[in-house]
Amino acid sequence: MTDTPMRIVVLSAGLSSPSSTRMLADHLAASARAELEARGAEVEVTAYELRSYAHEITDAMLSHFPGERLAALIAAVRDADAVIAVTPIFNTGPSGLFKSFIDVVPLGVWPGKPVLLGATAGSARHSLALEYTIRPMFVYLKAALVPTAVVAASSDFGVAAVGEGDAASLASRTRRAAQELAALGCGARRIGHDDVEPPSEADGPADERPTGADDAAPAGSADPAPTGGAAGLDPEFSDFVPLGSLLRRD
Repeated sequence: MTDTPMRIVVLSAGLSSPSSTRMLADHLAASARAELEARGAEVEVTAYELRSYAHEITDAMLSHFPGERLAALIAAVRDADAVIAVTPIFNTGPSGLFKSFIDVVPLGVWPGKPVLLGATAGSARHSLALEYTIRPMFVYLKAALVPTAVVAASSDFGVAAVGEGDAASLASRTRRAAQELAALGCGARRIGHDDVEPPSEADGPADERPTGADDAAPAGSADPAPTGGAAGLDPEFSDFVPLGSLLRRD
């Protein structure tokens, strides 16, 4: 771990004040803080209500230029070690406010960023909306998503402790997601800082190290043709088989 605190930015896209979306965001932030502090990390949590940035977000979408307040929020997301993003579910998707904010954040902010997703809905029947509308958006943005996303229905807020009501209570789901975020965030901090050991001098300069078997073949040797695929395809698609061949039409 580094000496600087781990910075977690919490984004709540609830439209009312107070809102169940902010309640879920606070639950997730508190659990993440507890898990990280249990691992010996110092944690700094900052929560933002996107509702208070609605006008700036709209202006940025129309002008393609964020104002001072919105630029500061985007900078906070960029500099964060992890992000907790929570939105209400409307019409099987995130709120327009949430999606609009994501649209004005530069694409380069998200790759490799640990992100914990949360959503609130009127009932558990909307749970899959997070998986097929919100998670794919962050996959496209190349964020490092926590495997467990937390959807809270109105009835979930009445289950205060693990073991009450449903076995997969809000408390247990929140704790599991927080544990995953802590593991992902701590790993990202180690990779991104001085904890990674530099190459040993015994290995010699890079241009003097032995080449691997996948390096360039000797002159005059022919590249093996991809098995089952067409010539000229990238190695990634070497197992490609044309549809006509599969249907035995060729």
